Amino acid sequence: MDGLYSAAATVCASSIIAALLSRFITDGSTKKLISLVIGAFVLCCLIVPVGKAASDISSDLASAEATSPTVDSDSYNRAVFAQTKANLEQTLADILAQNGIKIIRCEVILALRDENRVIISSVTVYIKQDETDNAGKIRELTVNSFNIAPQIVTE
Repeated sequence: MDGLYSAAATVCASSIIAALLSRFITDGSTKKLISLVIGAFVLCCLIVPVGKAASDISSDLASAEATSPTVDSDSYNRAVFAQTKANLEQTLADILAQNGIKIIRCEVILALRDENRVIISSVTVYIKQDETDNAGKIRELTVNSFNIAPQIVTE
């Protein structure tokens, strides 16, 4: 940040000097030449500190990245899988509950395909014995929602 402050101070000072010089010069060819020199001076005063400030910011970012904690991709993937599994199980339970079907629980098994695609490998729905009449509706709702036929287990 110090580089940014020094860049701003340099630009302000060079602008004031250029304005004062241009006030003291009379009209004519000399004024055009001095205006050209002052313009080049202000441009240089802008480029040098801003370049220094940019390099300071990039070095600050590099040091921040070096000190930031790294995330283990394996544990991150496991956490994403676990959360996705829980979300899908809750979604299926909610869909079935909205259609008046009571289940004990459901279980979704996920698999990794092509190293970057997560697919639903299997779905198992656990129901009570008195809910066996709804097995066809459970199968239909699950296929419509998840594109996979569930295993239905009665307990």
